Amino acid sequence: MKDKLQEYITQRGVNRFKELVYAYAHKFNYQCILDSCQLNTGVYSGEFELLAAIGATQVYTSWSTFEQATTQGKWLFGVLGYDVKNHFETLSSENNAIVETPELLFFEPQILLAIDKYQKVSILKGDLTLDFFDAVIVKNKREVSSVSSPISHDNYIRKIEEIQELIRSGEVYELNYCVPYSHSFKAFQPILFHLDLLQKSPVPMGAYLRANQLYLCGASMERFLMKRGDTLVSQPIKGTIKKGLTPEEDAVLIAQLKNSEKDRAENVMIVDLVRNDLNRVCKSGTVQVNELFGIYSYLQVHQMISTVKGDVLPEVSISDILKATFPMGSMTGAPKIAAMKYIEGLENFKRGWYSGALGYLAPDGNFDFNVVIRSVLCDMETKVLNYNAGGAITIDSIAEHEWMEVQLKTKAITEVLKGGENKSN
Repeated sequence: MKDKLQEYITQRGVNRFKELVYAYAHKFNYQCILDSCQLNTGVYSGEFELLAAIGATQVYTSWSTFEQATTQGKWLFGVLGYDVKNHFETLSSENNAIVETPELLFFEPQILLAIDKYQKVSILKGDLTLDFFDAVIVKNKREVSSVSSPISHDNYIRKIEEIQELIRSGEVYELNYCVPYSHSFKAFQPILFHLDLLQKSPVPMGAYLRANQLYLCGASMERFLMKRGDTLVSQPIKGTIKKGLTPEEDAVLIAQLKNSEKDRAENVMIVDLVRNDLNRVCKSGTVQVNELFGIYSYLQVHQMISTVKGDVLPEVSISDILKATFPMGSMTGAPKIAAMKYIEGLENFKRGWYSGALGYLAPDGNFDFNVVIRSVLCDMETKVLNYNAGGAITIDSIAEHEWMEVQLKTKAITEVLKGGENKSN
């Protein structure tokens, strides 16, 4: 079977093969497809081009059962919700959810298919049946309502003023404030929306998750944390600017982002927080900033990304690492615990899986997780879609500019939702 799969990639190309993987996985109630969109830039050194976990032999939906499973040398795929933080600190989450989700969800796959960076295919667990090559998804039109949000432009401006007052009083010095959006729908196919989204906005940390009626369609470009061997890598993003219409305009915008004192200040604050988190589980003196203020370009935006690495202590478990580093500072602010406490009162919705981490753990202890941003959560039973966007607020933030950045971050999602007819990659 492996030879047939490799022959298909050789003859039809890796993108067509990926479509086949998505189509085959579509009939299973549990699936997680991690897709790097062939963006093999230097800052992203993930091991796989694609990992597809198909079907589930065991499902975990609580921290205690998941924590135990991480010690058992299993492949695990899934998502850590933002509210897992409540197991690590004296925190709570009392806001209502737009889409109800378990605090986390991981599963052991029945079938695990991988494509490496050289487009070599492997079946790491289970086996595929020959009907794999016949898999198709029937397409239809999306029927999605207009967007709604409890936060208007004026509400947002007032919230930013409130946050800046907290900063002036010394409670926090950076806080990530997010705005929720939702739609109802009559017809919606998550898997086709996801393929359209990755076509509109290809990213190195794309992720598609299904758990029965719940779907998460993600076009994230941010790595929360990767472990490969003894090395931990975190790549926080702080700093976003739109793409230009011409190469000349792009050059101006890139220079503007690179030299922005505000964006550099936001970025370095979170880099310092990440360094502090990693120092809790890494060997003394090994935590280093490999790149500060790197500028990386995507179809929709330019991003400022920094890379922090450290050598993990040998006695540290996966659970210990997550307790020291989760949730990611880029989605909380700093100091982290104080910021999370204020976020609960400032925001009027439960983040759920948004601003959590989605990825995999391997039997050898390696793992790779993105940050759940630029992602749409879908409940096929309640027929509700939810996505959120926000940014880091500092004393130098201009509220109107922050509002525009929120709209920029949702641009790809809103354009695909308005696209009507589903299109294949």
